[in-house]
Amino acid sequence: MLSKFVGSKSLSPVFARAIHTTSILQNTAVSRIPSSAPKGTVLKGLQYLKDRPEIVALDDTEYPEWLWDLLDEKKQKQLSSRPSNRQYHRKQNREAIKASNFMKDKKN
Repeated sequence: MLSKFVGSKSLSPVFARAIHTTSILQNTAVSRIPSSAPKGTVLKGLQYLKDRPEIVALDDTEYPEWLWDLLDEKKQKQLSSRPSNRQYHRKQNREAIKASNFMKDKKN
């Protein structure tokens, strides 16, 4: 399928490269720890709504990719250090307040 797009003259080289890169990324397998609950396992205690069936575990491939990154401390630290992140701004603000309070105490 990729060769059909790459060989056509209507696509720009940048777009063709993007398609090629995306196909490479999709074909590479990410090593991750398998879920502790196999597919079909009833997860008791998670269902809190009345008159609803119990929640059943899905196959690992049916969950979103970001779910597997939640327990990875290195990736979470990278996400929280982005300037566009709310946690980053809260941390920066807290540090500025502490520095300001420290300087106020030193003046007295």
